[in-house]
Amino acid sequence: MRNSYQPFVSLLFTCLILLAAFTVLQPFLLSIVWAGLIAISSWPLHKIIRSRLPQRDNLAAACSTTVIALMLALPLIALLIFIAEDIRALTAFLIEANAHGKAVPIWLDRLPLVGDFLTEKWNVYLSQPSHLTDLFSAKLNTLQDFAHSLLVNILSRVATLFFALWVLFFFFRDGEKLISHISRLGFKWLEQRWPSYAYHIPPAVRSTVNGLVLVGLAEGMILSALFAVFQVHSAVLLGMVTAAIAFVPLAAPLLLALIGTLLFVQDAPVSGILVFSLGTTIIMLADYLVRPQLIQRSTALPFLAILFGIFGGIATMGILGLIIGPVILVLFLVLLNEAIRSDGDDFDL
Repeated sequence: MRNSYQPFVSLLFTCLILLAAFTVLQPFLLSIVWAGLIAISSWPLHKIIRSRLPQRDNLAAACSTTVIALMLALPLIALLIFIAEDIRALTAFLIEANAHGKAVPIWLDRLPLVGDFLTEKWNVYLSQPSHLTDLFSAKLNTLQDFAHSLLVNILSRVATLFFALWVLFFFFRDGEKLISHISRLGFKWLEQRWPSYAYHIPPAVRSTVNGLVLVGLAEGMILSALFAVFQVHSAVLLGMVTAAIAFVPLAAPLLLALIGTLLFVQDAPVSGILVFSLGTTIIMLADYLVRPQLIQRSTALPFLAILFGIFGGIATMGILGLIIGPVILVLFLVLLNEAIRSDGDDFDL
């Protein structure tokens, strides 16, 4: 009887350990996943740095982590500077409106659908002095709650990034040992199936990250330059926001349509049409041609599967799904090839 219960007890013991480990690591799982994805995508860079610093694993890992941190931090710092300037300009406008009042812009009521509503609200809060003071006083608790929630959210993201970089250092330093342990575990449980999956995961992650980051950054810079040329307010912020929401179907064209409409009603119809048409063209080329081609080059995924992986990943897993979605479909394609091939066939992915 003892022997008949032994497999069950062993399985239960293993599950309890896994559950306890998950419970302990759960607050840091997001940072660990991000660190793993960054380590895989930047491993060729780390190998170059490590080759220049032989037998100095700690220093090589520290240098690689510092390079990655700068690559992540510098664009964020630059964006924060532009955001701070936009907030300063908005604050100065609101202070002046509250002190002396601001006349309704002549183009505001030209806006379709919402023009009359916005004109009415402008007359209530911005046309007369001190009306903003009354509004903010009435909404003080709501504003405080929003500011507190925003601060907590920002601090949470900063903490996640900090822990991800901290974990990344150890992934760089002990990466070879970790890869060896994972390979041994894969061969133990998957045997001859393991090489197929292990071969395709790193390039899939690397190409997906590069396609998302490089194309997204270039897309944001081009859109920011486009907005700046046509004198759109907050050009850099709007350019980056447009590139960020481009992963959501139709979100970026709708924002571009809104910006184009604002320019159109401000007696700049040519600028409005060009911003919408050129911006939409940039979005379509980047998201539906350049990015899938970069990802497809290393994953051999069909074009449609890449789009399904990106958009389906976003819908189910949020921002991590941008990377994990295409990788899962790569693994699914490997599985399909295993299912249809004969034992003597070569692997054809």
